Amino acid sequence: MNTPGVDFRFRRNDTVGTADAESDDKYLSECFIETGDLNALQDIHNPKRIIVGRTGAGKSALIRKLREVEENVIELPPQNLSLAYIANSDILNFFEAAGVNLDLFYQLLWKHVLAVELLKNKFNINNEDQKKGFLANFFNSIKRDHSKEQAINYLKEWGEKFWDETEYRVKELTTKVETDLRSSLGTDLQGVKFDLAGGKKLTEEQKQEVIQRGRKVVNQIQIKALSDVIRILSDDVFNDPQRHYFITIDGLDEHWVEDSLRYKLIRALIETVRSFQKIRYVKIIISIRVDLLNRVISATRDSGFQEEKYESLYLKLRWSKSQIEDLLDKRIGKLVRERYTSKAIKLKDLFPQKIGKIEFIDYLTERTFYRPRDAILFLNACLDHAEDRKNVSAQCVLDAEGEYSSKRLTSLQEEWGATYPNLTRYTRVLLRKPTSFKMSFISKESIEDLVYNEFSNELESGDIVIGAAVDFLMNGKGTIHFVTQTLFNIFYIVGLIGIKPDSTSGTFWSFRASEGPSSGAIKPNSIAHIHPTFWRTLGVKIADT
Repeated sequence: MNTPGVDFRFRRNDTVGTADAESDDKYLSECFIETGDLNALQDIHNPKRIIVGRTGAGKSALIRKLREVEENVIELPPQNLSLAYIANSDILNFFEAAGVNLDLFYQLLWKHVLAVELLKNKFNINNEDQKKGFLANFFNSIKRDHSKEQAINYLKEWGEKFWDETEYRVKELTTKVETDLRSSLGTDLQGVKFDLAGGKKLTEEQKQEVIQRGRKVVNQIQIKALSDVIRILSDDVFNDPQRHYFITIDGLDEHWVEDSLRYKLIRALIETVRSFQKIRYVKIIISIRVDLLNRVISATRDSGFQEEKYESLYLKLRWSKSQIEDLLDKRIGKLVRERYTSKAIKLKDLFPQKIGKIEFIDYLTERTFYRPRDAILFLNACLDHAEDRKNVSAQCVLDAEGEYSSKRLTSLQEEWGATYPNLTRYTRVLLRKPTSFKMSFISKESIEDLVYNEFSNELESGDIVIGAAVDFLMNGKGTIHFVTQTLFNIFYIVGLIGIKPDSTSGTFWSFRASEGPSSGAIKPNSIAHIHPTFWRTLGVKIADT
């Protein structure tokens, strides 16, 4: 290995960046790697506008870079919208509990917020002084045809509040809908409390009456007027091909409202993003984790749901080995250049050529999910063991790997815990197993050990894995393969294992393949490969080579 100079030494706390894009000020901009995803977002005519990726795939970094390179980018964090106001609304909870579908209201909410944000930004409406004369000038600039009257009336109704904070507008619009819903009930439900509990206590006859009245109110919501507003924005406002506007919404995976409402609001947002495609020079961009998107689709799926109509909107983030290497080369180069030398230093100059018989870059990427965050964290762990050294030795890498492996398993639980709360407890089945094995290698004794040592007091918890195991072990239902298949399907989805269905197939990994093997393709002779990231923390038995 070559080093920049005889006086070069790694120092304590040297890193090549942080795991969080929002905190990665030192490295993110200068070390950004264009994989083609930024170009797709910048292309106003490209339909891709929903960034989909796992934790650490670069979603937030991509949005942050877009804000740097584009002039008109509006940032809209969901935490700032006071959407918790909706969650705490007794009257909305009452109608939801009774069975009224409020999806149209949620879409109205997003359309209203986004339309106003665009107009505020376009016309620089931030206070009352700037507001004066805006409406008159704006309406005079719009061609007065009958088809736009509803939109003009809508803007007149709400335009007086354009300078208020977004959260105020959310409350104002919600309050109006609450009032209409409450009025629709009249005095027919004497003694009924209009809250969540009251909605659940209604008789079937009362529920049908509430649903009918609630539906009428929801259907009268000014969706048509807002659709016309979107047409005005396209025809008369955002019609300059030289000026593109973007709204970015990140942080949907954070807890800005309780989950059941969050899923409905995200589904409504996705529908709204589709409808805003009609504004030619405006692009609404949202980022969402794969696991959250799956939960949203599962929780809000209805009889008319067609997943394929969203596919063209998805920008699915994927990285190659060479792109990961380029990213790390840039970051290592910046670290060294800032303190030691102007010479171009790359990964290969400071890290071992091989770990055992494996090229270092292969060794590193095999222990990530091909995500920038994992690669950065692995490199930082190595640097932590290289204090006062001229380079990172193979032993430093091996020492760092043990800590990295343990933290990655913890991180996996954090990433998927909302969907699989017992994920790390399931991994007892994988302890001290070979790196790869047939599915039939998981014995009845292994399942008994999992159930009786990890879940002895939770046999009726509703956990799908434990439910399948209890049915097999105690009730004589199903087969050991069905239990293993249920468990290993989860392991596959989160990335703990890859699956080779048969001798003629390759190995499927969820972070690489859009679709994995079907359940019917998984047989007792199918081979499971434990991901190398977790070998150390699971005590996997590595065969001598």
